[in-house]
Amino acid sequence: MNRTTGQKPAEENIMKILLALVCILTTASVRAEPQPAAAQAADWKFSTSVNFDTGRYGSEDRTNSVYIPFTLKRYLTNADLSVTVPYLRQSSSGQVAWVGGKPVRVTKGRVSVATSSNSGLGDIILHGTFGLKRDGPGSFDLGLAGKLKLPTADEKKGLGTGKMDVGTGLEFAKEFSPGWTLLADGYYTIIGEPAGVNFNNQVSLDLGIYRLLSERVSLTVSYETQNSIVSGNPGPRSISGTLAYNVPDGVQLFGGAALGLSDGSPEIGVSGGFSQRF
Repeated sequence: MNRTTGQKPAEENIMKILLALVCILTTASVRAEPQPAAAQAADWKFSTSVNFDTGRYGSEDRTNSVYIPFTLKRYLTNADLSVTVPYLRQSSSGQVAWVGGKPVRVTKGRVSVATSSNSGLGDIILHGTFGLKRDGPGSFDLGLAGKLKLPTADEKKGLGTGKMDVGTGLEFAKEFSPGWTLLADGYYTIIGEPAGVNFNNQVSLDLGIYRLLSERVSLTVSYETQNSIVSGNPGPRSISGTLAYNVPDGVQLFGGAALGLSDGSPEIGVSGGFSQRF
């Protein structure tokens, strides 16, 4: 998972930019093709939530985080594009930083230092998905996804790494029974390395079930696992559940909780928010 030690920073940046263009702008390219009338009336969605996580991440000190993302998504024919601008507040001893919208232990060993609180703009995240296959009788949904993390957070405050991350993956969904849908996502992310730091690139896998409980209420339960970006630290593993309620006029309310299953994850997390389609 480690990079080749002889790779030059400039060459690595070029590789990341090219991968980002392939993963994200491929999705955007559907704009350049003639679209049917229905596609021209594309949908938009705005969403936001408040997410609180707490844990020790294998260290002696507790880290508390509040993450508030503001996301604008554009739905296109067979594709979607989104941008997320987050606000982040974190109380920690500097051993945990935010990578790709999640808290990650970036140091080794058990050390105890003074805890401080910092807040500010988090890393902006661009995301795109292109539908490779749509569900039908005996079929499934499959999408090619790309994401780009822009280093807009202050790394000196522990709100980010100060480097760009680029990822690509596949998103799968299959309705196997009325009201029951199997979900599976897999991503590979190239993690940007600050000077003097050696991070592993990251493989993440998600497996979940979506259950339509009623006409307006749904439940999603998922399991997530990742390798650690720091060799020797445990990889993040967690299980989460989200309950959503659809109200008229395209508004959805949702809330959830997560339980960490390893020292690489928060011990517990809770969240709540809403989305509006227009």
